[in-house]
Order: sequence, then structure tokens, then C-alpha cells
Amino acid sequence: MQRRQFLKFSAATAAANLVGCQLPATTDTQHDGLPSAVHWRELSEQLTGSVLRPSANDFERQKKAANARYDDITTAAIIQCATTSDVQLAIHFVVQYQLPFAVRSGGHSYTGLSSTSGVLIDIGPLNQVHLKDDIASIGAGAKLGDVYAILGQQQRSIPAGSCASVGIAGLVLGGGLGIADRRFGLTCDALRRVELVTASGDILYCSASEHPELFWALRGGGGGQFGIATQFEFATFATAPVRNYIGRYPLQEGNKVLEKWQQWLKSLPGEIWTQATVWFNGQPTSQPEIQLRACSIGHPDLLSDYWHQLEHQLRGIWSEVDMQDHHYLDFMLSDCAGMEMPECKLPNQHERGQLKRVAMAGSSDIFNEYLPLSALHHLLNAIRKRHQQGFRGGLMLTSMGGAIAKVQQSESAFAHRQAVLSAQYLFSGPVGTPEAMVQEGAMWVNQMRKQMRPWSTNGAYLNYTDALLKDWPQAYYGDNYVALQQLKRQYDPGNVFRFAQSIRPA
Repeated sequence: MQRRQFLKFSAATAAANLVGCQLPATTDTQHDGLPSAVHWRELSEQLTGSVLRPSANDFERQKKAANARYDDITTAAIIQCATTSDVQLAIHFVVQYQLPFAVRSGGHSYTGLSSTSGVLIDIGPLNQVHLKDDIASIGAGAKLGDVYAILGQQQRSIPAGSCASVGIAGLVLGGGLGIADRRFGLTCDALRRVELVTASGDILYCSASEHPELFWALRGGGGGQFGIATQFEFATFATAPVRNYIGRYPLQEGNKVLEKWQQWLKSLPGEIWTQATVWFNGQPTSQPEIQLRACSIGHPDLLSDYWHQLEHQLRGIWSEVDMQDHHYLDFMLSDCAGMEMPECKLPNQHERGQLKRVAMAGSSDIFNEYLPLSALHHLLNAIRKRHQQGFRGGLMLTSMGGAIAKVQQSESAFAHRQAVLSAQYLFSGPVGTPEAMVQEGAMWVNQMRKQMRPWSTNGAYLNYTDALLKDWPQAYYGDNYVALQQLKRQYDPGNVFRFAQSIRPA
């Protein structure tokens, strides 16, 4: 393949705002030609992992990301890294030949940051999970399902999300929301040390005492900005049974339901996490409903007392309420009930994977104050209109505060410590959904941000990337962006790790 053909793939990707990292034109080790079959073979022989080319039997399955929106991207090669040394070799190779590339841990990016028409550096095989003295060592390619399962055998866990197929790297480097965050903080708040391979191939260890300024950036400043993370160390917490409530309410009562729910939130202790969701499918025979969910790890009576207070405030509104107690591990792996761990993955992540892939687009909002009735009315009217127009999608309003807000703003690069609510606007469709339909969904979720701008901070959660954001530096990073730019210049002066919304060196 000639360089022009190789880079045509990247041009097509960039046109859709999906491109992974593309190397600068000036590199000390650059070669005039593309790697030959001999060069690829030599690389493969040096790796503990492997190199997959398009002719490989399993290439089509493994090149796909979790987000099926990007299934049609033609990937040139996959470098599967099983060790940190493999990552060093992969970086050296793509730099040497100036090849466009992307890095993948879990592959859930809304904007396709782990899909590429160039070289895919797959760190999925770096998936080891170990626990010693309540400190978890987790490979950057580990999926949350395996993290929960392995740590759970010793009654320990980390604060993280509830989607078993998500990769730990993207989650923690972007912050890390989940049901434990109001009690134990964000995923990045539990982070104690990071092993990172830089653009020059050096290995850096980042912690409170080693490269502390870079450690600050890696806690909420985003993945793939300063290097490739290969290993993490986390503080863990002791697991306990989970009590979970789900209340269902008619959408026509939505203003009152959400108003009372927010009033309830104001006095809610950090031991309780809660979320309000609306799902709609555009079918005239289906009426969307509001679901209120609340759960607590190890404090069932406290949760019940508060839930009954909420029910009292919502008396007179028709509802269905379900309460269940779960073992912690069963609750966190509820999507995988009845499956063995190899099956508790997406088909592209394991040949036995049974979890479902979808084509997704999303966006987000950050609110530092609770929403007044005017905002709720505006929000729910938009949902009703979207459903009536025959579209499908979802809204998630998630409580923040608690332990999240107790961490000083200056302690990490996560920019939204004072938020009381985050919103996620979501479009999803089955595998094979036409790109025009997903793009229309991407425009709608972005428009929701604009409609809610009178009440939001204009902030956005970095792990819900939105390619249509115009002011993304301020939205994702807030006042931290200038400091992140300076660190980018220090640790990646050649801007090797760059993509459409990556941090620009100062």
C-alpha cells in the first residue's frame, strides 16, 4: 500500500470527525516509505502480542469498536499489545513510518476515538487485574466486568460505571461516573499511580510524588492526550450488599416528578446515589415514562427511609415501585446474569462475547444548580416532541455532589466538582443503522445542549464526547485547559497524540 492510499483512509475518517492520532510531518525517525511486509513481520516477531492485517481470519471482528457506528471504517492494521514493551514498539513503529493511528481500550467513544483507518493500537490484552493490600493493579485494557469479578472475589471494588464492556482506561482518564461516586468519589479519585508510555517511547510513572503535574492531568484530563496508559493502581473499598429502588411515573406528570425529586436530592446523604431517566422509541403505541432510580451500597435502611420520604412527596401520582436487594457483584454485573465472564463482553472483545453492540451518538450537560420548573418544562417538551416525531433516544439526569464535591477543584483536572446534576442525551440504534440516521441523532443530542444552555454551566463530560461542540476546550476542561496545554507541550511537544478534539500544545 502506498502512503497516499494509506492516508486516504485517514482523510475519510477525518471528514467524519473520527480520526485517531495522526503524526506530524517532521519526526526524527521518519522513513520515506511505508513499512513493507518484511517490516510488519519484524514487528510481529518482536511483540509478545500480535499484528493483524486485513487478510487475517479474525480481523473484521476485532477491528470493530463497541460503537457500531464506525463498523464501515477500513482499518489498515491492528497491533495487539500484551505488554508495556509492546506499546513502546507500537509507538516507535507508527512514529517511524508516520502512520495515522488510534488507541483502543474499550471502544465506546461516541465520536469514534478508538476507530481508525490507519493503525489500531489495541491495548485490550493488557487486562490483568491483581489485588495486594487493598491496592488494585489493573491493566489499561481491562474491561469493567473483569475488574468487578476479580476484585469482587476478595470483597473489594473501585468506584466505576455499570457497563461491563467499558474499558478502564477511557473511564478513569476522563473522570469516571458511577453508582459509587457520591460515596467514594470518581474513578479518577481512587487512582494512585499510572504507568504511561510517551510519544518518545519512554515509560513514566505518575503519582502524587512522581510527575505530579502529569498525574493531575491524567485524573480527568482525558485519555490519549499525553501518551498511552498501560497500567493503573487504585485504592479499593470494601463491598457490601446493594439496595436498589426503581420508581416508574407517567411522563405527563414529569414536571412535578422531577421537581420533587430535585427537592429530595438537596438533603440526600452521600451514601445514596440516584438518577432520573426517560427512554423513548418513537412508537405511537408506546408512552414514555420517567424512571427514578436510587441505590446504596451497604446502607439499606438509610435508603429506604429516604425513599419513603420521596414517595410521600410524590403521593397522588400513579407509580410502580420495585425494591430489590442484591449482592454487590451480582448488581454490578446485572447485564451479564447467567453468563460466564468470557461471554460478558462484546463480540468484538471476545469470540464468546454475547453483549449487544449498538450504533450510538451522545452529548451531555453540567448543572451547578437544580433545574427550575421552566427548565423542566422545556426539557420534557423536547423529549415528547422527539418521541412524537418517531425517533428513539434517551435522557439521563444523574445526581452528583457528595464525595465528588469534597475533592478540591485543584487536585485533579476534572472540571465539574461543583455540579449537582449531569445530563446525558443519547441516540442509539441497532447494528447497521444508516449513518445518516445516526448523524441526525448526533445533531439532536447536540441541540439539546443548546436548548438547555440558559440553565447549564456550558460544561460537558469528557467521556461523552460530542463532535459538534464548538467550544469543546471550555466545555470539557473549563479553567484547566491552559494548564493542560502547557503539560501537552512538555510531554508531547510534537503533538503526536492528536485528534479532532485533543488538547493543543500551548
